[in-house]
Amino acid sequence: MNIHTIIQRLAKYPSAWLLLVQVLSLTIHPMLEGTKFHQAIFSCFNVAALALAVWVVNRSPLFNGMAWILALPAIVLTIAYVTTGSAQYLLWAQCMESAVYFYTAVGLVMYMFNDNVLTRDELFAAANTFTVLAWGFALAYSVCQQLYPGSITGTLNPDQPRTWVELIFLSFSILSSTGYGDISLIHPIAKVIGTFQMFVGLMYMALIVSRLVSMTSVIRKG
Repeated sequence: MNIHTIIQRLAKYPSAWLLLVQVLSLTIHPMLEGTKFHQAIFSCFNVAALALAVWVVNRSPLFNGMAWILALPAIVLTIAYVTTGSAQYLLWAQCMESAVYFYTAVGLVMYMFNDNVLTRDELFAAANTFTVLAWGFALAYSVCQQLYPGSITGTLNPDQPRTWVELIFLSFSILSSTGYGDISLIHPIAKVIGTFQMFVGLMYMALIVSRLVSMTSVIRKG
């Protein structure tokens, strides 16, 4: 098997690659949090994830140009934040990143509903839809606490801003309806974001999971 064939096979699963980058980012970030270059390394994962998100949208019926319109400023702003350390760059970078992830989630849903054939990549897309939604809302929470300090608090160091790991944990908890309660939304804007995320989480279970079950049933009947 030559390299070209291997690349072609790997290119069939863009959703799997995006999912892998997000899982690696989530796993590595806590271990690097105390190192000198942790933000730069984490930003590299963000840039890679944004590029993969555009690739994922390219497989969907959505307009790929819009993904680039959102992703390119996010990448530039992320690089600007790493090089300058300016909080304003981080704020706008996360705004754009959040928009990219939400746009990617819409593209993934349209991709899965585009036909009645259940493929391996669509199974990855179902998992990826959940993770990109969690990432998008976590970024929205991060923007919220930057604009409104103290809007999100927790049992540990309640007066300090929540870390990225805490925000992604909060996002997954709300999206999955787990709700551990150790991190609380205080400001009305944060509560509105949380309310939207609860609704999206319920719709994910109702639409995506039921879609996969119905498609699996069709395959078995066939």
